[in-house]
Amino acid sequence: MLRAMVLSLACSEYAAAYRVGVPAGHRRAPAASMGLFDGVKEAFSGGGDKPMVTSDRITPFDRWLGLDKDLEAAEASRVNQDIKYVDPSDTTNYVTVAIPKPMGISFVENDGECGGVFIEEVLPTGSAAAASPALLASDQLVSVDGSLVLGVPFDAALDAIKATTGETTKLVFFRGPTSFLYGPTAPAAEWYAENL
Repeated sequence: MLRAMVLSLACSEYAAAYRVGVPAGHRRAPAASMGLFDGVKEAFSGGGDKPMVTSDRITPFDRWLGLDKDLEAAEASRVNQDIKYVDPSDTTNYVTVAIPKPMGISFVENDGECGGVFIEEVLPTGSAAAASPALLASDQLVSVDGSLVLGVPFDAALDAIKATTGETTKLVFFRGPTSFLYGPTAPAAEWYAENL
């Protein structure tokens, strides 16, 4: 037992004398230890260049604090700054293709009450992949073989395509934001009959 205590004492003296950069007999200042709530202020403060949370990342806590309205308004203003006006009364903003079935187009219904469908994706299989001019995601379907399908429900738009019997189907698309095609700048049905 006595031998174990002497060995222990010798080891602790050796360890105390052998410190990197600290001469024997000198003590180092204790290192700052991080407490449980240290850093909370920095984490939740408004300082720094933190990106703004997008509307799809709003939490119930953000809604409870009322931050959701500010975040959504900031995102909406940022999105609206990126949108450039595309005139729906200008025929150069429309794309016309005549393609055979199977087309290989994935359509999705527009959000809101406006109805209508747009291209979600042009699949690599199908005739639309080689269409000229090329079809793009977000092109709004306006007419099928001369029949106006602007604003119709999803099923009615697809039924109009299925009902065509020719070798090719003539599709007309508007290449621009939905808000201009269905908003106050939208042309009347007579304009489409005369111009498309």
